[in-house]
Amino acid sequence: MRKVERFEAHLDDYNSITVYLSKRFYQGKSESFFLREPSGKLTKLVIKSFENTSNEYSKYMLAGCESIEFGISYEIVEEHSLSTPLQIGLIVKSPRFDQEFYYPGNDLGAIIKNDVTEFALWAPTAVAVKVQVDTDVRVTLDLRREEKGVYRVSIPGKLHLARYIFLVLVNGRWIESVDPYGRSSISNSAVSVVIDDKQCYVNQYNERLPLFKNKTDATIVECSIRDFTMDKESNNSYPGTFKGFIERGTLSSNKTKTGFDYLCALNVSHIQLMPVFDFATVDEKNVSMFYNWGYDPVQYNVPEGSFSSDPHDPLSRVVELKELISECHKEGMRVIMDVVYNHVYDMDASSFEKIVPYYYFRRSASGAVSNGSFCDNDFDSNRLMARKYIVDSCKMWVRSYGVDGFRFDLMGIIDVDTMNLVEEECQKLKQDILIYGEGWNMPTTLDDSLKAMMFNQHQMPNIGHFNDFYRDHVKGKTSENEVSVKGYCTGDVNYSEAMKMALVGNTLNDEFVYLFDSPQKSINYVECHDNRTAWDKIKECCKEDTREVRIRKHKLMIGALMVSQGIPFLQIGQEFCRTKNGVHNSYRSSDYINQLDWLRKDRYHEVVQYTKDMIKLRKQIGAFRLKSTAEIRKHVYFENLPNHILVYGLKNVKSYGSYDHVRVFFNPTGQVVYHRLDEYSDLIANEAGLIGGLKVQSLTINPHTMVVTGK
Repeated sequence: MRKVERFEAHLDDYNSITVYLSKRFYQGKSESFFLREPSGKLTKLVIKSFENTSNEYSKYMLAGCESIEFGISYEIVEEHSLSTPLQIGLIVKSPRFDQEFYYPGNDLGAIIKNDVTEFALWAPTAVAVKVQVDTDVRVTLDLRREEKGVYRVSIPGKLHLARYIFLVLVNGRWIESVDPYGRSSISNSAVSVVIDDKQCYVNQYNERLPLFKNKTDATIVECSIRDFTMDKESNNSYPGTFKGFIERGTLSSNKTKTGFDYLCALNVSHIQLMPVFDFATVDEKNVSMFYNWGYDPVQYNVPEGSFSSDPHDPLSRVVELKELISECHKEGMRVIMDVVYNHVYDMDASSFEKIVPYYYFRRSASGAVSNGSFCDNDFDSNRLMARKYIVDSCKMWVRSYGVDGFRFDLMGIIDVDTMNLVEEECQKLKQDILIYGEGWNMPTTLDDSLKAMMFNQHQMPNIGHFNDFYRDHVKGKTSENEVSVKGYCTGDVNYSEAMKMALVGNTLNDEFVYLFDSPQKSINYVECHDNRTAWDKIKECCKEDTREVRIRKHKLMIGALMVSQGIPFLQIGQEFCRTKNGVHNSYRSSDYINQLDWLRKDRYHEVVQYTKDMIKLRKQIGAFRLKSTAEIRKHVYFENLPNHILVYGLKNVKSYGSYDHVRVFFNPTGQVVYHRLDEYSDLIANEAGLIGGLKVQSLTINPHTMVVTGK
């Protein structure tokens, strides 16, 4: 922080020191400044400029400090003999600093090798580093400074489950910090804990999952660990936990499946878990007192303790998350981790800012912290060691936990090169890794051409993006001031052209809106944890409708998702008309608002069965899963029939399944429409779900429904 003490000095570039002197001290005026080395040697500095920055301080820019070395404690002395530590400031943002101190090694953190535990911390601006380790006794050891500003110490023995913290002397004061590379923790992120993967091994069943060849074969369902089992009707023994998530044999009071057994029966390919890393806003000692989604990271490489059976046991959170992923793999489901590398909960309290001040968070040239995330900090991914951290963290989750993909929160805060490197490095570990994120253009202090946002998708050949065009035109607008605005499937027939673009994942650039050069980049959705649920949206924008009509519209959206080109995405419970009582941003509402209501699964059984049928339909007909824009251009066509009927056709597609010609008829109106086909075709599906290939020539297309035929 600047302009806090009456005399401050910051090394802001090579041979450039910024001094702030309070006007309460000699009116903020000094005619000379000196650099004092630890030996006592004084070097007079050159005053390059002077200005009054405010009513409180004078600002001096000094030069003549070319000989400064990192890792050594210096002081600045002014003419009245007042001294202050020379703080390492914005110099860490310079390309030269990155070049000099980038460390490519893979041994940061606490690592057990053979019979030795090695501690390594990247802290190039620190003067000294210690580690305090608790086993049976507490010891505090000095780390030695080595190449690239890495501090190291080795301790004999396998210190699995030993607790530790780092003590770092930086910018004139000792700070205490957890390890940014730490792998576990006690409750509420108090200290780091050494983890030896060999001593908490869980068979991850990776070999049982066949290679996932095409990303468009995926069907993703988003789940919250806590929401999934908190409802008493789930009858779960471990509500809101990793163990509870995979508990089998649970039944509602109606004696129907809940929890993991129900999830397995949906037959989706990927489960996207909302944040499961260590986050700040749930008290792990009093879990039931607070609710939060978890988009407020503290320790990126540590599983969240409130989801473990014992938050005080640093092993339980690690083993239980590994077991969860293993059980999903057993059932043929891959696991995607929702990650939030764009910001932290509290920048000043984070291990990153404590250990290497100014480095890890994006700042303007004046030092102002960028706030494109609207969380008072943006992670500076284009700094080399910040980029390396994100890549290393993702690789750890893939290698140690068996994670199959990542959903990046506010990916537009992160830069293109970082995202491509994440995909490249993780793909080496898992060939069919699936990576996508929120590609919104966030107002971070990064040039637009560098942001990993949707409009730069051409720079990221293997990264997907949430398609908000799809959401807003199929369902209707999502913002609260536009909640009454309908989309195509909720009844606005004027969106037929937009619907065509949505059905091809906005991949065709010769008409209407083009967003993606491949359907494998389009994550199609109408509902996720953000905004109102689709059911709550329908209730608001279609107030005039009966419950039966709303159900038809809801099913129509789900059906559209499953026949669209791209990757379909659902929120768990969407298939039984999930409600949050109209709350549009429930990130901290309560368990009552956020938990899955398992009785709705029985109340809306027809929607559940329809969703299962549509997932099955997508798997049966490969033409709904075309993997390239060229294939879409070759096989897809549209027709506008009378009475606002839209035909989405797929021709010459015999090589993709049982049918050479598939047609999907959309009726977004309130009128029954009768249509005669040129020749007999199989009636594959309608609002009742899969039909089973009934031969028909005359179609009855009921209001707010979708009919699928093939021949």
